[in-house]
Amino acid sequence: MLHKMIRILVADDSGVAREVINNGIAVHRSKRYIEIDNVDNGRAAVEVLKKKQIDMAFIDINMPGLNGPEVIAAMGETKSTGCLTVAISSDLDDRNANTLKKFGAYHFLKKPFNQAEVSEIVSTYMTMTMTYPILIVDDSGTMRKLTRKVLEASRFDFEISEADSAPAALRALASGKFRIVLTDFHMPDVDGIELAGSIRDLSSKIGIYMMSTNDTTYLERSAAFVGINGFLKKPFTAQDIDTLMHKFLELDTPKFGKVRDMFSFMERERKAS
Repeated sequence: MLHKMIRILVADDSGVAREVINNGIAVHRSKRYIEIDNVDNGRAAVEVLKKKQIDMAFIDINMPGLNGPEVIAAMGETKSTGCLTVAISSDLDDRNANTLKKFGAYHFLKKPFNQAEVSEIVSTYMTMTMTYPILIVDDSGTMRKLTRKVLEASRFDFEISEADSAPAALRALASGKFRIVLTDFHMPDVDGIELAGSIRDLSSKIGIYMMSTNDTTYLERSAAFVGINGFLKKPFTAQDIDTLMHKFLELDTPKFGKVRDMFSFMERERKAS
């Protein structure tokens, strides 16, 4: 299986920090072809981001010329709009944190860090950019199209298939290729919970997430009981998909990622207690 090259930008005015990051990245060179650009100031970082499509960037918050938040804010006007960005610094105040989150930064790495921490982030990126076969099950063609758009906006890479009923879904799942199923609850004949029970009979490893406009405790408890991994209240976003994928794949939660429970009744009960 061919994996595409990863282009990484390392922007830090500290030569020691750049060396640690490069050593952490180098751990993965046997698995993927990796191209690294090293720069020591913010303006040079922006020039690299404009010149080529960068996949990952490690950007120091405090740099001469332009600082890290300014570089990340400028990223939207470059070839690297979808870049997974890791901000690095010895501390992170609320103002910088809010700016970084607003402009789509992914994670924060606190100095001093070691090459193992860098290697772990690169490993996470490689996991995120693998292709995950996913099946959307909904009797509404409009809802399937909307769900497809949300999945396509996610940081994760999906091979998307659709089914308009529970029987059609079970026929598709017999292939054994799907890792994840997003199923609507309200469907004629067989609802999402019944379908989930049938899927669980086929496999304990498929991630099953139920979509519904309602998130009543009773409905969610029923979903949890049959082994559904999580509940998505419509409308949901690409950030919700990113969150559930991090949990499904047991990846560390990123600093600037959306935090949500897989079932909202858990959150309600926590607030009530």
